[in-house]
Amino acid sequence: MEIMPFKFIHCADLHLDSPFEGIHDYNPDIAKSLRNATFESFQNIIDLAIDENVDFIIIAGDIFDGANRNIRAQYRFNQILKHAVDSGIQCFLAHGNHDPLSSWESSLKLPDNVHRFDCNSVGKVVVKRNNEILANIYGISYRQKEVKTNLVYQFPQKNDNDPFSIGVLHCNVGGISEHDNYAPCTIDDLVKCGLDYWALGHVHNQIKLRESHPYIIYPGNSQGRNIRETGEKGCFLVQVDDDKNVDINFVPTDKIRWFVKEINISIMDNTEEVVDSLMKEKEYLRSISDGRSSVVRFYLNGRTELNKKIRNEESEIIQILREDENEREQFSWVESILINTRPPIDISSRKQVDDFIGEFLRLSESLKTSDYLRSEILRILTSIPEHSLIAKQLESLTEDDLLSILDDAESLGLDWLIEEGD
Repeated sequence: MEIMPFKFIHCADLHLDSPFEGIHDYNPDIAKSLRNATFESFQNIIDLAIDENVDFIIIAGDIFDGANRNIRAQYRFNQILKHAVDSGIQCFLAHGNHDPLSSWESSLKLPDNVHRFDCNSVGKVVVKRNNEILANIYGISYRQKEVKTNLVYQFPQKNDNDPFSIGVLHCNVGGISEHDNYAPCTIDDLVKCGLDYWALGHVHNQIKLRESHPYIIYPGNSQGRNIRETGEKGCFLVQVDDDKNVDINFVPTDKIRWFVKEINISIMDNTEEVVDSLMKEKEYLRSISDGRSSVVRFYLNGRTELNKKIRNEESEIIQILREDENEREQFSWVESILINTRPPIDISSRKQVDDFIGEFLRLSESLKTSDYLRSEILRILTSIPEHSLIAKQLESLTEDDLLSILDDAESLGLDWLIEEGD
C-alpha cells in the first residue's frame, strides 16, 4: 500500500524539572542552569519540529521527573508545547513510571491538537494531512508507577491494508538491567504485533533495537541529568517515504552535556602539572560541546609519588578549576575529581612478600575476585557496630561501584602502611 511521505519526531524521557541534587551546594547559578536545561532541551525539540516542518511529535513517557510535579513545570511544558501546536504540528504523548496518569493535574488543560493516551486501554489516532491518511498511532499510558504486565499484548494486530502504523510505549525490552523492569516485553513480542515502528521510552540511551520493519527505537532522554548520562542526548527525526521506507536521524537537543574523563598522572612531577592537564582537558571539552555548557567528572589514575599529596589538595584543585565558570555563558563545570592513583609500588611483587603489607594486598585481591563480593564486604563492614547502617547504602551500589571502593580502600591502606613503615 503506497502512502503519502511524512516526517515526525520521536522523543522520550524529558524528565522536566529534574532537581540535579548536590550541585546547588557548590554554586546556585550552575544549579539553576542545570534545572532549566530539561526545559530548554524540550524547546530545542519543538524548534527542530517547526524548522523541519514535521507532521507530528511523539513523546513516549516520563515527560516529568516525578509524579508530584509542580504547577510551574506543567505550565512551562504547556507553553513550550503550544509553540508546536500553533505551527500546526500534532503532538501525541504517553505517560510512564515517573509521571503516571493517576497523578496528572486535571485542572491544567493540554493545548488543542495534543493527544494524551489513556491508561485503560490502547488508544488509536488516525493522523491526516489535507484529509489524506498518513499513519495510525497506537499508545497507552501508565496508570501507576509500577506496571509489571506486558502491555504489548493490548496492542492490536496490524492488517495488510492498514496505513503506516506506530506504537507508543514506555517499556523495558529484554530486561535492560540499568532500568526498572516496567512493562516488560521482548523484541519478538513487538515484531509479532505487526506495527511498522515502535516509538519507545524508558531507556536513557539511544538504542536502535531493530532497523527494519518493524523499527524498534529508544531515543534516550533529551537532556543528560547526571554523571551516568554522558554524551549526546536528543531525539530522532524520522522520515517515511511513499514506499514505507524509514530514515531515522539522531539530532542532539541537550543544553548541557555531561562527560567523564580519565587522566593518567604517572609521569607528572608536581601538582601544577596536574592542574594544567586538567585545565587543558576542561577547555577541550568546552570546545567540542558545540556551544553547549558541560559538566565533567575527572578520574585521576596511575602510580605516582603525588598519590598522597594530590589527595590532600583535591578540594583546592577543584576550586581552581571552577573559578569564574559561573560567569561564563558556556561554562565547563567540574562536578568532582575522583582520585584512583596508587603509590609507586610494584603491587604484583609486593603481595608475594610475607609481611603485613603483603597480607593486606592478598586480602584485597581475594575480595576483588570473590564471587560473593557484595556479601563479603557487607559481612566485614557490618561486623563493626558503628557501621551497622552501611547495609542499606550498599543495596544501591553496582559491582563496579564496589570494586572502585575496594581500589580506593587499598590505595589508602597502602599509604598508611607505607607511611607507618617509614
